[in-house]
Amino acid sequence: MMDYPIKTPRQLGTVLQGYRKEQRLTQRAVGAKVGLAQNAVSQIEAEPGRAGLARIFKLLAALDLELVVRPRKATGRQADW
Repeated sequence: MMDYPIKTPRQLGTVLQGYRKEQRLTQRAVGAKVGLAQNAVSQIEAEPGRAGLARIFKLLAALDLELVVRPRKATGRQADW
């Protein structure tokens, strides 16, 4: 499996949606694993910046993913957001 560096909320939503689709899971099926409604999964994928961390971590757990925090590689430019 590959690592996906996430630097903005939008990137997180895109990666979560892509990983769910790669596993051929519906939003409803993923949500059912951890007690999230389909519309909650949809909201997290579309606007993760508006979702609470608890919901994001539930979705990560449902997709069998983990969050890793590490220093950024030096790019010589300002933060992405």
